[in-house]
Amino acid sequence: MIAIVLASPALAYGHAFAQVDQATVGIQTTTRYSLEGRIAAVDTNARTVTITSADGTNRMLNVSAMAANITSTKVGDNVVLGVEDTRTFVLSKPGVATPAPGTASVTGAVETSQGGAAGARVSQSIANWVVVRVDPAANTITLVNPGGGEVRTYDVTTDIGRQQLPRVKPGDSLTEINSRLVVASITPKS
Repeated sequence: MIAIVLASPALAYGHAFAQVDQATVGIQTTTRYSLEGRIAAVDTNARTVTITSADGTNRMLNVSAMAANITSTKVGDNVVLGVEDTRTFVLSKPGVATPAPGTASVTGAVETSQGGAAGARVSQSIANWVVVRVDPAANTITLVNPGGGEVRTYDVTTDIGRQQLPRVKPGDSLTEINSRLVVASITPKS
């Protein structure tokens, strides 16, 4: 049952990627950056931290298992968070229709032998980007959201994605089918 629940978002959007004239390629990117601020909340069970930046903005982020020191992080600590932003894209040539941006959720539950219930909920977001620049030698791809926003450069992290970079051209569309933003490290700031 859980396998069905986990596969459902991919199946729901599969028809959007199966168009006859559409070349599809999976390209995974990872961008690493730092956030500085003061810890406003820590939930060790849920593995989340909330950080307040210098401008007063609060952000709650999931903490990966790599950041083992979440248990020693306390409200009020000044820290630098090492953040990893991983995204997976599917390539579409110019003129090929892309799926509408949005979020889909699938929920499933099963009755257990003890009369209880177990379940899972999976969410998947879809976002479209336009390729501005491709640099196969540096394994990077530069994208912009066609709805507006800053131009961003991402590192292509998988061998398969790197092999596909020469196929990607400026003006192509990349549909983001999966994204994961996690805190990879928590470093006290003095």
